[in-house]
Amino acid sequence: MEKVWLLKLKAFLHDPPHKHWIISMDNEECIKKFQLQEKGRCHEILIKSKVIEPLLGEDLTEEEEKLIEKADTQAYPVNRILPPVAVKIRGEDVIFFDIFNKKIYYDILAETDYETENKRFLELIEKLATNYKLSQINKEEKAKILFLFLWRFYQKIFHWIKIHPADTRAPNHSIYDHLVQTSTLVSALPKPAFLLFTIGPVQSFIATARKTSDLWAGSYMLSYFIWESMKFVVEHYGPDVIVYPNLLGQPLVDLWLSSKVFGNSFTDLAQTEFDEWFKEWNRVPRSESLEGKLTIANMPNKFLAIVPVNEGEALKLGEECEKNFKEQLKRLAKKTAQRLEGILNRDRDLEKIQLQIENQLLKYFQVYWAVMPWFEEEESPEEALAGYREIIGETELYHTISEFTKHVNKILGKNQEKSKKYRDFSIAYSLLLELTEKLLGTRKSIREFEQLEQKGRKCSLCGEFEVLPLDWEKLRSKEKGLVKEKEQLCGVCLAKRLFPKRMKEELNLSEELKFPSTSEMAAIGEKRRIAENKEFIAEFKELFKEFKQKFMLPNTVSVPKLKDNQLFEIDGQWLMKESYREEYIKSEYAENFEIEDFQNMAQKIRKLLETYKINPSRYYAILQMDGDHMGKWLKGENSPSIMETLHPKVGEHIKQHAKDNLSLILYKKHPTTPSLHQTLSRKISTFALQEVRKIVEEKHYGKLVYTGGDDVLALLPVEEVLGCAYELQNAFKEVLSSEASMSAGIVIVHHKYPLYLALKEVQLAQKKAKDERQYNRNAFCLKFIKGSGAPKECGGKWELIDFLKELIEHFKKEEFSSTFPYQFFEVVDRLYDDKNKEQVLGILRNELKRIFIRQSRNRDDLEKYADEILLPKFDEIVSKTPNGVMNFANMLIIARSIAMEARI
Repeated sequence: MEKVWLLKLKAFLHDPPHKHWIISMDNEECIKKFQLQEKGRCHEILIKSKVIEPLLGEDLTEEEEKLIEKADTQAYPVNRILPPVAVKIRGEDVIFFDIFNKKIYYDILAETDYETENKRFLELIEKLATNYKLSQINKEEKAKILFLFLWRFYQKIFHWIKIHPADTRAPNHSIYDHLVQTSTLVSALPKPAFLLFTIGPVQSFIATARKTSDLWAGSYMLSYFIWESMKFVVEHYGPDVIVYPNLLGQPLVDLWLSSKVFGNSFTDLAQTEFDEWFKEWNRVPRSESLEGKLTIANMPNKFLAIVPVNEGEALKLGEECEKNFKEQLKRLAKKTAQRLEGILNRDRDLEKIQLQIENQLLKYFQVYWAVMPWFEEEESPEEALAGYREIIGETELYHTISEFTKHVNKILGKNQEKSKKYRDFSIAYSLLLELTEKLLGTRKSIREFEQLEQKGRKCSLCGEFEVLPLDWEKLRSKEKGLVKEKEQLCGVCLAKRLFPKRMKEELNLSEELKFPSTSEMAAIGEKRRIAENKEFIAEFKELFKEFKQKFMLPNTVSVPKLKDNQLFEIDGQWLMKESYREEYIKSEYAENFEIEDFQNMAQKIRKLLETYKINPSRYYAILQMDGDHMGKWLKGENSPSIMETLHPKVGEHIKQHAKDNLSLILYKKHPTTPSLHQTLSRKISTFALQEVRKIVEEKHYGKLVYTGGDDVLALLPVEEVLGCAYELQNAFKEVLSSEASMSAGIVIVHHKYPLYLALKEVQLAQKKAKDERQYNRNAFCLKFIKGSGAPKECGGKWELIDFLKELIEHFKKEEFSSTFPYQFFEVVDRLYDDKNKEQVLGILRNELKRIFIRQSRNRDDLEKYADEILLPKFDEIVSKTPNGVMNFANMLIIARSIAMEARI
């Protein structure tokens, strides 16, 4: 397609953003109002004369105009599961449904000053049309830049278009969604197809980490590589064709737009009313907030696109995406080898080492993709349904579409042209979406295996590949902190270890990427507690400055929330007396130093810590969360009924005039449409980009590792993790739907506990939270791994978080006996098992109350608390959670343990 960007730009602008306001007027009055010269439908002439012609000059050919018209007409029925009815709801009561939240937005004309908004719209078009820099390039390139600009900023300039209806007859999606879908379809016609692309492995790659920087690097590599893989599609067909993940506002996409596409094309806008929002954008990526967003992994490991399939184009795109991914791995291998050469000052084995790293990377990562063409125009809906039934079966979706097809055939059968147009696209999306997932699953089940010859020692981190033939001792001494004593790595793990340095150059960041250590995460509460102790901080910083220089300690950082803390660049481990050990300094930092000098300096610092009673927690928390049943959400199984997506007047009208089985169809689940899919993708993206970082880093003193849509992995202080998890769950429900939920695994662990083991524990905890035999989703599983003694685990539905936090506060204030949880646990351990559950529950209940109040001075108060809160919670947890008695006993101990470790 030669004019893809010209077509996309016109398709995107074919309707004004405030279309429903314009068509609510009398057509002749509208033409007169806007001083339009031609006759016809007002909104179409307005766009042609005031928008398209100033921006593009001459019109497109008749054939190209028909292509846009086809995309427009198909973008409507693909979102309407029912044909439009003869009920028009205009000005008085225009309503758009957000069907995931089941909210109704009443868009009363008086609430929006459309005269002003129309003026702003036309002013923006005029500014773009008269932009000098854009006038110097050819039309197709100009159209590309304009389209990408409008795609990125349309919602920001006209924030109301997300809730203004595309169709006043059946307002179940927004005008913005319609415009995006029209521009998507026009670049995929005449025959669209789904391209579903994924890379892996994910969990095992991320979890193979010794340091927190490894953890970040593993997450970011996957996010960065999936973007680099899809970029070919985006560059040729636009970011709008990527249905999932939603790319609007994605930091990596913004970086690409600002540096590779826009350049300084729109600096003129900085002098207009658009200055406020453009000023921030114009500093990408040097703006601190944008730079912070850039360093968080927030792309999932797969994408879904709508692309053209004609002449094998979709297959070429899949191959090109796979090629791009592998080129990134080869580039990573080259950069890693060059970095090693710079450290070790050698080049004779560079090519050999680079080839070994490259081979290991290519063998480790897998790429899978599938293309599913939308069915042929001459194919009947019945044939498409038959193919679906053969592969998937007779699901609820199958029956809904089958009944709907019969109904459409009946009411539109006499009008063959309308019937064909409506049938072709009304059922394609929901059926083919599921078939595409099935096809990819089939492809992934055919595992590719290629023997990789392994001769030498295996990697000490992953244990999978042969270590690189390097002088590891020299590498350790030249690059302090890169590898620990006796650690030798394969190409995959070493590439990950060096990845943060590469990203500084790749993303043009102002400083090298650093990630707070596990020791720092444990010490955050103590840093907050002593923040106002100016005397200690001054003395400590003076002593530590000399110690750091003497023993060549690396620069470190804390979490973003502590940016202004005086100890921000001093790792939390140096507030712990046990860190000042000779063997530790020798193994990790400086090999040769005067023992007496070290002992004198270390003794001074230890004495200072003792004098001021500085005692950080040695424990930190890992939080991993994931949306529940997201596959069902994406397939439409959790969508509301068709009736719930209709305006009440439309729904009542259909019910009143319904014949045969149409009323039954109204109460079936609404099949997935592009708007539903796009809205869901946008909501997930909104949660990841706008809510997660704010909650984790700005409110709860945490550090976000990744937030790939509905997935979250973060490190947090012990005292903040429960509140953070609960707030993320609530934000997810608020953004996505009141019916949506997340499940969380939470592990509290010693800062010296092996990170890769801690990550495995948090994965297991999250699986338990989701497991139907355990906590059955919409739940958390919390595990406290003590340095000594058996780990304790508890969990349940999210409402229990409030009870846990309440217990922690009581223990912190010493209102409850510190020994009572352990004494009750001993009783449970001796008396309880599943076989005698019913016989001993009453005894345990009585013992709980007795032990709880016997050591307290405030017996009456605690007796009341036991009767009103503690015992009812015991009954609830015993009845609603698996192994409830032990769950409750562990909950008491964990609450006490968290209270002991909390510093705030």
